[in-house]
Amino acid sequence: MVKRAFNAKYRNTIIGRAARLLSKSDRRKVFIVIVIQVFLGALDLLGVALIGIVGALAVSGVQSRVPGDRVSSVLNFVGLSSFDFQTQTALLGLAAGVILVGRTVLSVFFTRKALFFLGRRGAAISADLTSRVLSQSLLAVQERTSQETLYALTSGVSSVTLGLLGTVVTMASDASLLAVMAVGLVVVDPTVALSSFIFFALIGFLLQRLLSGKAQRLGMEQSELSIMSNEKIVEVLSSYRESLVRNRRAYYAKEIGELRYKLAHAQAEISFMPNVSKYVLETSVVLGALLLSAAQFLLQDAGHAVGTLAIFMAAGTRIAPAILRVQQGMLAIRSSAGASKVTLDLAESLQHIEAPKLAKEDSLETQHHGFNATITLSDATFTYPGKEEPAVRDVSLEIANGAFVAFVGPSGAGKTTIVDILLGILPPAQGSVKISGLPPMEAITTWPGAVAYVPQDVAIASGTFRENIALGFPRAFATDESIWETLRVAHLDDFVRELEKGIDTEVGERGARVSGGQRQRLGIARALFTKPKLLVLDEATSALDAETEANVAAAIQALRGSTTVVMIAHRLATVRTADLVVYLDQGRALAMGTFDEVRAQVPDFDHQARLLGL
Repeated sequence: MVKRAFNAKYRNTIIGRAARLLSKSDRRKVFIVIVIQVFLGALDLLGVALIGIVGALAVSGVQSRVPGDRVSSVLNFVGLSSFDFQTQTALLGLAAGVILVGRTVLSVFFTRKALFFLGRRGAAISADLTSRVLSQSLLAVQERTSQETLYALTSGVSSVTLGLLGTVVTMASDASLLAVMAVGLVVVDPTVALSSFIFFALIGFLLQRLLSGKAQRLGMEQSELSIMSNEKIVEVLSSYRESLVRNRRAYYAKEIGELRYKLAHAQAEISFMPNVSKYVLETSVVLGALLLSAAQFLLQDAGHAVGTLAIFMAAGTRIAPAILRVQQGMLAIRSSAGASKVTLDLAESLQHIEAPKLAKEDSLETQHHGFNATITLSDATFTYPGKEEPAVRDVSLEIANGAFVAFVGPSGAGKTTIVDILLGILPPAQGSVKISGLPPMEAITTWPGAVAYVPQDVAIASGTFRENIALGFPRAFATDESIWETLRVAHLDDFVRELEKGIDTEVGERGARVSGGQRQRLGIARALFTKPKLLVLDEATSALDAETEANVAAAIQALRGSTTVVMIAHRLATVRTADLVVYLDQGRALAMGTFDEVRAQVPDFDHQARLLGL
């Protein structure tokens, strides 16, 4: 019962939560390193004890006295009793030096191994969490800001593995050293040991009480301010035109500057805190040595006093840095705890989500054998979180293979939502949707590239035209022939041919060097790269001029019969020849049929068509 309670309490600590990100075998490896570090602490005790013996031998030799019983027993044990005191002192001093240096070298070696191991595990954890995040629904992904997710998958993971777990490993070495030294001092001189323990423990306790709470608060501040400042930078860069025209650039510069100033202050505070411990402990060792030497020379003979003082100073040179590192480690854990919380919360929310497995891709799949581009939507209803009214209500329809289907209706009618449901981006709260007889995600996984989507706002990555068209695919798949073919269909080939580097021309960050119409045509070219059998366009031609739109529409029309085309459009001329027009209003399908049939059923739609001269 007590053990279960302890385990439950440990699992809920920040260290326990961090350790759960490691597999059992990984935790076992870390534990082995900690055990080795504990063993190395015993070598420190041996080295310090030998230094104490050397000090006692030196005093006895100078005074021409016989060493004490303890020292004589050690000399007999190691076979040095027959040597003169100079040889004994030299050999034992050499042995002490070798042991202490060897212990340090081994400790550095194993600590380095452990930290590199945790660094590699951090990379694996980051990759796994990224994969799980990308396995979520759109709504789940949107629960966090992009900067919060970015921080959790990058800096937050480093705080967990190196900031928390790495610090625990390094602290284990120093904690074991302190424990072994305490035992050794008790054996040599219980009074000195007790006094030293109380003295250093009191110093450590006061430092911990003084600094630990502040370290945790500063760690939280650091992560929050980092996320906030990054969000502001992305915000102004992504809305640069509006910021310039509205004369808000100076405001953004001021806001970002203030956030970065606060972040710098928090980082400086975190960096300074270990120095407080360092200066306090350095002073404490000197003060402790002075007090101990005064007491020893008053109460003991010179030989005993020098031997005890030698042990204390030797132990102090090991204990003080160890206490300092433990103290700094505890501060690092406190500050890392705040920075790690975002990652740990994300990891725990994703623990039941299975990461997708990447299928082996030897070549670009463009045939899609066995895929039947039909869609069946049955009584689909969807309500956005926090909303009372459904965005889509009881919509049912059948889309045949090779058909051209258009969704029309006023803004806010639910057109984009129903397309998201068709593609599996949003799961319907009621009803079902099937593509080629399977749930959308299963169909997309079974036939990669058979379904393509062009959003209204096409995302452009920093890179070349070639890289943007083959976005998400290996570079080897993006052959010149395949890229130029998709550009031709999207009526973007003439523009790209005029560029100095052609398809290997950089488009600029977020497509800064292309116009709105070119951006949409680039999105269409990307969608056509895999020669899909089902093509979904969400107002994908809204930014095109009339001539270009007509050309692109003609190219899309040419896909009829071989490719199922689903389109959302405000420009009614582009959907006039659709096989099926679905008129949506307030989430309901008010009418379905040909263009003329829907005109006859919906007066508002007929009125819009008349205004356009259709």
